[in-house]
Amino acid sequence: MDTSDTIAQPPPTYKDCRTGLIVFGVLEIILGAFCVLLLPMTIVGQVMAAKRNGSEFDFSLAVPTLLTFAVLAAGLIWLGIGSIQSRRWARALLLCLGCIGLCVGLVSMAVIIPVLGSLEVTMRQQGREMPPGALVVAKFVMIATITVIYVLIPGSLVLFYRRANVKLTCEARDPILRWTDHCPLPVIAMCIVQLFGAIYVLLMPRFGAVVPLAGFLVTGWFARILWFGFAIFSLYGMRGFYQLRPSAWLVYTVGTTAIGLSSIITFMRIDLLDYYRSVGLSDGQLKQMAASPLVQGHTIVWITALSLGLFGVFLLYLRRYFVARESHCTLS
Repeated sequence: MDTSDTIAQPPPTYKDCRTGLIVFGVLEIILGAFCVLLLPMTIVGQVMAAKRNGSEFDFSLAVPTLLTFAVLAAGLIWLGIGSIQSRRWARALLLCLGCIGLCVGLVSMAVIIPVLGSLEVTMRQQGREMPPGALVVAKFVMIATITVIYVLIPGSLVLFYRRANVKLTCEARDPILRWTDHCPLPVIAMCIVQLFGAIYVLLMPRFGAVVPLAGFLVTGWFARILWFGFAIFSLYGMRGFYQLRPSAWLVYTVGTTAIGLSSIITFMRIDLLDYYRSVGLSDGQLKQMAASPLVQGHTIVWITALSLGLFGVFLLYLRRYFVARESHCTLS
């Protein structure tokens, strides 16, 4: 074995966490299998919703959800096996995914819970009624489900895989340097976000037919070029971030900020429903969306602005790793 691909064994004072790695690995495989079951359930739910709204089932609208569950299923099963085997790459990726899931979950809960408060009004606008008792139960079940999915599961991954003893256990049982060892974990987490962004853009071509740009809705072939360019831009950022290239950090930070501000300016000027109407949603789907508190007023715009701000803060935090890399290259 090449000694350049190995590291020294950790000191014998650490507590072996092999059992915990196996337990978490099995739970992750079970969660992956559950995500597989959600795939047909998602399609059935979309078909029933379409019938209720008097419209035809649009498979393109189900693609983002199906993609999410499919990727989660494959990823959780793969990472669960890696955790059982005490692989250091599995521990690194699970910690990154846990942090991403927790951040997204906390922001999502801040949005979803107020929406649930107006659930009764929304259902009435859609022509549906529920008894007060059933409505309370429905809200409780939704909040409990959201809390488990968005907080407890990713939070448990973070609390377990960030432990020093877990890290040392993986390093002892998997002494070979892996690709996750060549880049700081916060930067790897950013690479995962960029990869997901590119995949979502490429698998949602319908939305690429209309692109919000600087206060206007761009359509036609130019919009599709821009849409494809977003995917290329995300992949460029992922490659440059993993290589810790300062120029990639600068280009991606400026580009992401410009794209986000362009979308905010557009939807401050143009009604969100006009955008979805241009995309091609049916009247029934538009009516259902119009009843959502997120669409009314500029709620979704302020949520987008908040998310962009938090994303910008994280990019500024990551700058330290690129500065250290730049300084090292200068000295060498």
